[in-house]
Amino acid sequence: MKAAVFYGQRDLRVEEMELPVLREGEILVRVRACGICGTDVHIFNGAEGSAKVTPPVILGHEFCGEVVETKSLLFRVGNKVSIDPNIYCGVCKFCRSGKVQLCENLLALGVNLNGGFAEYAVVPEKQAILFEDISFEEAALAEPLACCLHGIEKLELKATDKVLIIGLGPIGLTMLEILKLHGVDKIYGYEIEEFRKEVARAQGIKDIIDANDDSKFDIVIECAGTKESIEMAFEKLEKGGQLLVFSVPSPRTEVFIKPFEMFRKEARVYWSFVNPFTQRLAVELLESKKINLKHLITHRISLGELFQALSGKYERQLKVIVQP
Repeated sequence: MKAAVFYGQRDLRVEEMELPVLREGEILVRVRACGICGTDVHIFNGAEGSAKVTPPVILGHEFCGEVVETKSLLFRVGNKVSIDPNIYCGVCKFCRSGKVQLCENLLALGVNLNGGFAEYAVVPEKQAILFEDISFEEAALAEPLACCLHGIEKLELKATDKVLIIGLGPIGLTMLEILKLHGVDKIYGYEIEEFRKEVARAQGIKDIIDANDDSKFDIVIECAGTKESIEMAFEKLEKGGQLLVFSVPSPRTEVFIKPFEMFRKEARVYWSFVNPFTQRLAVELLESKKINLKHLITHRISLGELFQALSGKYERQLKVIVQP
């Protein structure tokens, strides 16, 4: 099989590999679509992912495909499956307290186990979720949707809330769709790229603010991951407001905040990590058409084009789907 193997910082090689041998409880998936996540870009450039990366490894954790071989009683050849990449140990103190996303022994397909930037992937049966009524491309969006659902779960949302999304890339635009599903209609955005503003307006965002706007918001969702965007998120928060810092900034990013201002606002600030217990819900929302994310897909590439895609951005880019 062909696979894009990550050997270290900016060292990615498309290679021929032997098909892996299955163990009991595993399925072999013919990968049909794998999204490129910002985490993949971070790892490619030498940073850590959701778990420590030990090359050589096949990256790509937003993937789906078709079962072509099985040693599982739960799946048969021909099943279409969406993959939840995060594998929890179940025995550490965090797993035993229900906070599995903080697992001390976290493994992740496409991070420290071989993932979806390959023609085939071995998947433990408990990580696979059946689907039928959506395309493979849409099913590849289930994992980032699941992560966003976990973040939104932390907030006390009311339909009357005035909400600001900072950063209208694939994640910010996914947040927009979830907020709409919750009945929120006063949704504003901040974005510097014109194309992303166009997409947000087409998807029903109320308005795009500029950096000099002095409005305050009941809820701010930060999805850009820069020093400036995180500091802006704190500054735009209304008294009694809620802030969700959802982005994955560089480990070296440091921000300046004024704790006294947060004290006076009695602000609630949340971070969010991976997708505990939300992958199945994500698949169900996509299959039921309650959430539609097809407009996020702007580019489709082969494994041979992956190095270029991880090295920089395409023009008018949102989500890039690899089709191995």
